[in-house]
Amino acid sequence: MVTLSTRGGPAYGGMQYPRSAGLGPKQVALTFDDGPNPDTTPLILDILDRHCVKATFFMVGIYAERHPDIVRAVAARGHTIGTHSWSHPSNLRRYSLANAQSQIRRGFNAVEAALASAPAANRERLAPFFRFPGLNDSKTLIGWLGERNIATFSCEFGADDWKSISSAQVRIRALRNIAYVGRGILILHDTKPRTADMLSDLIEALRADGYSFAQLAPEEGTRSLATAVPDPLIRPVRRASAPSGPGATLGAALKPSLEPQTALQ
Repeated sequence: MVTLSTRGGPAYGGMQYPRSAGLGPKQVALTFDDGPNPDTTPLILDILDRHCVKATFFMVGIYAERHPDIVRAVAARGHTIGTHSWSHPSNLRRYSLANAQSQIRRGFNAVEAALASAPAANRERLAPFFRFPGLNDSKTLIGWLGERNIATFSCEFGADDWKSISSAQVRIRALRNIAYVGRGILILHDTKPRTADMLSDLIEALRADGYSFAQLAPEEGTRSLATAVPDPLIRPVRRASAPSGPGATLGAALKPSLEPQTALQ
């Protein structure tokens, strides 16, 4: 796992920005955009589980709202979740500032709503991470995110899985681009059947060539930083407090003897 600061809204990914995510030689971070998708995201989750790989999913708000069970599954399986706007407009630069900010805010809100019924530890899988649709960023919006301690993510390489090419071609392009750069963040899309088709082979081929996989995750305390600002984009995760006082102690003592009786009813 590679933990990253979001203080001040840094932008990560050598394809666009000077700062990388600090991955080591032959280390790759898998990221998936545009989901969740009921036809392909569960397949990708199963493949990642089978290979013991954790990834980061940049989710589109409208799909998170439609498929909250998949959002919760991504969190429950230990992956990091970032956001990718509300409806994935091709270029937020063409929006008015207010509309672009609304797209970003609604994306975070939708993922938080999908995770609202999840355990606190799973709700915390939503990180202060954002990726611009199409990687079409703007300095103004990056600054606005930075004021809210939200990090922006690009990549070091892609695999063109969004194009109409075969799964074999996606795999070949991913391997070629990774080998050329040597380390970094890979963008894939969990909405594409061709990505699911080639993912297991890609993981195996990279490992055979000496690569390892690292999960991107926020540094400890970064969510608190993002929630403590005026007009935050992400809210605190509230944990149920343990009962206290004599009554609570008595209740805790009686609970084990009462539970078997309840189970028999």
